Amino acid sequence: MGGPTVCAPCRLPISSSATGSGGPSRLPLLLAALRCALRYVVLPFMIPFVVVATGATRGIVTGAALGLLLILDVLAVIGIVATLRRLWRLRHPRRWQYLPVALTLAILVGIFLVSDARVLAASWMKPPS
Repeated sequence: MGGPTVCAPCRLPISSSATGSGGPSRLPLLLAALRCALRYVVLPFMIPFVVVATGATRGIVTGAALGLLLILDVLAVIGIVATLRRLWRLRHPRRWQYLPVALTLAILVGIFLVSDARVLAASWMKPPS
């Protein structure tokens, strides 16, 4: 009666975090929301304001923004992989439906990561004028 909840097909106990309201993808979803908000809303509009307000060169501010985006991209890929592993560990019934979505997102984030890294590397290689 008062025992732990058990998954019927696999007879494994289900943890309270797996059955909670957030499910296995709560933190990665918050991370993805933060990453997208920074990439598409905050940084494109804030970079010009920061350059004008601080008098810093555009390259320094853009480099810092790209560095932040690189870190967020790596964390996003880690979140996708962690969510996939957790879904498989829990034998979640929708894990096969999430797999193509997760792979597509990981590929897109990987493209952004390579693109941002190239821009950042090119800005470091360019001689100062």
